[in-house]
Amino acid sequence: MEKLLSKIIISILEGKDYRPYVLATINKRFIDNVHALLERVYNAKKINKNIDWWITNLIEESKTKNEILWFGGLNNKTVTNMMGTTKKEVCIELSKQNVKSLEILIKDFLNNNLPKILVTIVWNNEKVELNEIESLVLVNSLAAMKLSVQGGAWSEVGKKTEKELLYSIFELLGVKSTQYVLVFEEMKKKGLVENREIDGIVFSDDNKKALQIELKLLGIGNPEIADEALARKVDLFLIDRLTPMMIAEAKKLGIKVIELRDKNALLAIYDFLRTHGVTANKPSDFNFSKSIPKILEKYNEELENKKVLQKAKEMLK
Repeated sequence: MEKLLSKIIISILEGKDYRPYVLATINKRFIDNVHALLERVYNAKKINKNIDWWITNLIEESKTKNEILWFGGLNNKTVTNMMGTTKKEVCIELSKQNVKSLEILIKDFLNNNLPKILVTIVWNNEKVELNEIESLVLVNSLAAMKLSVQGGAWSEVGKKTEKELLYSIFELLGVKSTQYVLVFEEMKKKGLVENREIDGIVFSDDNKKALQIELKLLGIGNPEIADEALARKVDLFLIDRLTPMMIAEAKKLGIKVIELRDKNALLAIYDFLRTHGVTANKPSDFNFSKSIPKILEKYNEELENKKVLQKAKEMLK
């Protein structure tokens, strides 16, 4: 993941599209999980002839919650929305119900003149064949797994990238480590920051200003992200891309928006900091491929957490 984050941050700072790296990660995880699930299906089908082998051997005997849900054609979010909990026994029961309802639905179409899918799994020169119902249940399981992997990867990359990207920006601009803090989930839970969505705070040289910064990726495809950020009225909103209408709305609210895809994004951040009394170095022609890996080697989440606590103590004096 660290190598991936470095590539993503370099792409963002170079004004390039970083999403191919995330998609490559999703595809790798998808393929790995396909092989793992097919192995489970192969073994279960080979040794079981009873009609409920899918439920008995794949849902009831799965050790992880993810596999229970995938074999049931479900995902964590769906179960949470339906039941308000994702306890293992709830996942098993709902997965069993979903597979049975899917089987009933498929049977209604069996005699129709429709294209059919029949899956054969080959492993070590041996094979098992799934009937039409089993094949479609498998396809449904793989689809559920793909959605889960896809959503998880975007969320994971977003959470990890945002803090390290902000740290890299501060380091590139030479902002003193004592003049900024990165806000982590733990700090938000403890109530050390009022705005639970901000990612960082920069303090002016005279310590009279505390500038709130929010950083979000995937903005243009998720307009609700911008709506929420503007409602919070942060001082600086960093986002990969944003619609002109949203940028105009932010300006009316006194929020500075900087699109990270802009080739002059670092210069714009520098100008913002200097305007608000924060000492920073004017950006030069950085070689991000060389500088970012070195910067990320210094990144220490535990140390950044301690800085938040230290700054909170100073402000309470």
